[in-house]
Amino acid sequence: MTENFEITKDVLEKLQKVELEMLIEVDRICRKNNINYSIMCGTLLGAVRNGGFIPWDDDCDVVFKRDEYEKFFEACKKDLDTSRFFLQEHRTDPYYLFGYSKLRRENTVFERTGQRNIKQHGGIFMDLFIFDNIPDGTMERILNKFELYVIRNALNSKIFKYTSYSWFKRLFYRMMDLIPKDRLFDRLDRIQKKYNAKDTELSRVYTWGIDGNAFFGYPNKLYDDLCELEFEGHRFLATKYFKEQLIISYGKDYMQMPPEEERYPHNHASEISFGDIFDQ
Repeated sequence: MTENFEITKDVLEKLQKVELEMLIEVDRICRKNNINYSIMCGTLLGAVRNGGFIPWDDDCDVVFKRDEYEKFFEACKKDLDTSRFFLQEHRTDPYYLFGYSKLRRENTVFERTGQRNIKQHGGIFMDLFIFDNIPDGTMERILNKFELYVIRNALNSKIFKYTSYSWFKRLFYRMMDLIPKDRLFDRLDRIQKKYNAKDTELSRVYTWGIDGNAFFGYPNKLYDDLCELEFEGHRFLATKYFKEQLIISYGKDYMQMPPEEERYPHNHASEISFGDIFDQ
């Protein structure tokens, strides 16, 4: 069994510094090119509740609507500091297995537990989520959710065929891994183009789970207007309706700290290295 790397207080502080560095780079590119984004998940909660990182959080998250992300993707071709960062998605890394993107810190190592056999570009990362519209109507939403669930598991099968606990699931994922990944990404592309062309009520990250009370997705109107929130002494863009978003994700008591036993980093790694970033 693969052992987890121990994330000590010193390691966590360094991870947060690298994550903040990446978030600043995303914000710099977006402001230069008039691109809208919002901090998301624990980063949004940390900004509102802690004024920065949740003390035990080890990553940063932002979300774009699809059209804004495509502008970001193009802007990175000329504006991203490639000496320090790599924009990772299936169009830039043929071994990438996720339907959303990551920004990687070059010259570092962050090997997720159970992913040693994956050839994808490595390094400490922050997630760049992308909201795509989902259909209106209960039955169509159910079918859409099921299809996206299948696609997500097929994309991740190269991981799950090693990490699943039962032999049956490992065999099942070995079979799913035979599906060409380019066909799966092509299908995702066709789905998002179909529904993003419509004015629908909800949107979601197609290959990520739905949290809290968002069974199908999040109201699109939550991201129609933005504001700025302070995070670690910097100001970043966020949904103006951050309270509504946090209630969906964490419940009405989102300002309360969780029990001690729930306060731990959630990105389990088998290896972490900061290279020479902190040697200077």
